[in-house]
Amino acid sequence: MIRVLALLALATPMASASATETLQARTDATSGLITWTWQGDGVSLELAQLLPDQTRAFFLGRGFETEHADLIAAHCVFQAILRNNRPHTPIEVNLHDWSSQGPEGLIRPRPNRDWEATWARRQAPEAARIAFRWALFPGEHRFEPGDWLMGMILFDHPPGTPFDLTLRWRAAGELHEARLPDLRCAGEAGG
Repeated sequence: MIRVLALLALATPMASASATETLQARTDATSGLITWTWQGDGVSLELAQLLPDQTRAFFLGRGFETEHADLIAAHCVFQAILRNNRPHTPIEVNLHDWSSQGPEGLIRPRPNRDWEATWARRQAPEAARIAFRWALFPGEHRFEPGDWLMGMILFDHPPGTPFDLTLRWRAAGELHEARLPDLRCAGEAGG
């Protein structure tokens, strides 16, 4: 299986990050939370840290029980906005193609479909599951030129974890990749 994946990777054309890409970080003076904005190759991504308490409160307000909201808040959570700034070419994004490299090793984001079994097993209310699905960034999406979406992206890193993020998307059948170094999950407030 590993050989097949390696061969497929070699057979798939991939464009590396362009020389015109930028990554900027800004820190909110009041909260201390950081927002990273990356632009390159006709795509932009904004990642804003969310405190575990913010995440917990958000999901408690959408019908989750405390234990469920605590489970979500134990993850690394960002508010994300992704835009296709290409004038003529759609892009396709699948969060399972993204990866983060932190102290725990290589980790993929956890889109909604990865949580469905957890919520069924824990008997989370149906209304809370729907709210969760709508709050998360879509796991797979096609962005037409000018399209954008926002939602939460969850990583299986604990709060406060530093990591590098590798983004991948397809445009005109070609796989593109960019690496965003030195990101950090928000830690507990006052911690």
